Amino acid sequence: MSDDDRAMLRYATASNVGTLNDEFNRQAAYAGPHLLLIVEGTQHLSSPCSPSALAVEEFRRLDFPADPSTLAPSLERATDDLRGIFQGFLADKPLSRGTGALLTAMRWQGTHAAIAHIGSTRAYLLRGGELTQLTRDHTIGQFLVEAGRITPDELGSDERYVLTLRRLDGEQGEPADITIHEAAIGDRYVLCTDGISRVMSSGTLRDILREEASELQDIADEIAGMAFPVAEYGRFTCIVADVAEAPR
Repeated sequence: MSDDDRAMLRYATASNVGTLNDEFNRQAAYAGPHLLLIVEGTQHLSSPCSPSALAVEEFRRLDFPADPSTLAPSLERATDDLRGIFQGFLADKPLSRGTGALLTAMRWQGTHAAIAHIGSTRAYLLRGGELTQLTRDHTIGQFLVEAGRITPDELGSDERYVLTLRRLDGEQGEPADITIHEAAIGDRYVLCTDGISRVMSSGTLRDILREEASELQDIADEIAGMAFPVAEYGRFTCIVADVAEAPR
């Protein structure tokens, strides 16, 4: 029997509201047996819609078993459909321009996964004790790193570098990144909002995720809790998920 036949997802979510009441930013997480989703909604005060709620409603429909070959196309359609929803919603509401979503979604079938990503949310993999970032930030800072203008160590929490260059909104913009990922039993994943990645080093995150004896919920709570004391950020949300062996 292959890993794909024996694999299942175990998951936990955690969120902390922090100390800043940011009226322009709303976050949401969804975790199910076939879908993990983390969303940061960008919302103008005059907009009555909740971008993160719209994103969850659109993507949660994908939380069911599917042929692995359909995982990536289904995420691509979901991101296109969500952009269309924003376009329709904001068509006659010019004061609500800027409403949209930054998101990372993983759709699963066994050990096969597809990732949809746009913005500054992130997905990481812990495998063999080593942490790898699976997504690429669509930010000014990442652009400068790739251009050789600054080093990754210079990013830190500098406000100049966190401006996002891509998001899903009511405008015609660049599409989300869609990638294929092959997992293995024993892998551990974390999806998180940019507040966590800005205040927590990759080494600290790796060390927390290595805590094999801890329950997943405790690990998720620890990640969100360690970010909480930082006063200049408003909210910290994460999903921690293991690819585990299903009960026989």
